[in-house]
Amino acid sequence: MANYIVWGLFIFALCFLGFFFKKRVNENKAHRQKAAMEYEAKKERYSYLRPGVLETCPREDVTAAALFHCMRKENDDFDHYFEKMNESERTVYGIYMITSSLEGRNASLHSFFLSPASQPYVPMVVDIFERVGAHEIADLMKAARRFAEIIENDEEDDEDDPEMGDYSRYNFSDFTNEFVTLVSTTNLGEKLTQYVLDHKEDFYDTDIPDEDKEGDEIDEKRISDEI
Repeated sequence: MANYIVWGLFIFALCFLGFFFKKRVNENKAHRQKAAMEYEAKKERYSYLRPGVLETCPREDVTAAALFHCMRKENDDFDHYFEKMNESERTVYGIYMITSSLEGRNASLHSFFLSPASQPYVPMVVDIFERVGAHEIADLMKAARRFAEIIENDEEDDEDDPEMGDYSRYNFSDFTNEFVTLVSTTNLGEKLTQYVLDHKEDFYDTDIPDEDKEGDEIDEKRISDEI
């Protein structure tokens, strides 16, 4: 009899846990779907930036708006988009290229220096962080770039290499971990937002398709109605 009770409680516990596991999975799925919908909505809204939009959009959307603008330019002309970008666009998109190289399992900062798509940004990898006021990250990226050169050219690692600075004993696992730490502790996100706002004119589009202009007018009307 005792065995039946034990097995009954065990089965009940499994069913109980199974119910809440399924509920959690469904909640996570709904959350991912909502996030994907919000991403697509912002992508459509900010692909073209009409003059003034960065001054009126929510502050938390400013950097995303600049990025979607840059992504659209890349998609429009992949072979020549870099040459057509101005300094401000290259700065924001270059930082995005670096951070996006850390997505996925076994992510490493080294992948940024190895990727063909990243090559136009490698020479300016220090300058782009200096421009947004992220000086500590700029120093780190200077050393990381030099370390990538040492590996690529099969050079001997010199602890006195001036470009390596305080990072002479770092490997790319160390560089990656330090980069992630500095991104969060030096408030890079806010620095980027302020940089975009300080250079907002560099992100505005003058040649906007008619359908996007109509969409902007609809959004403005909806916002005014809500107010």
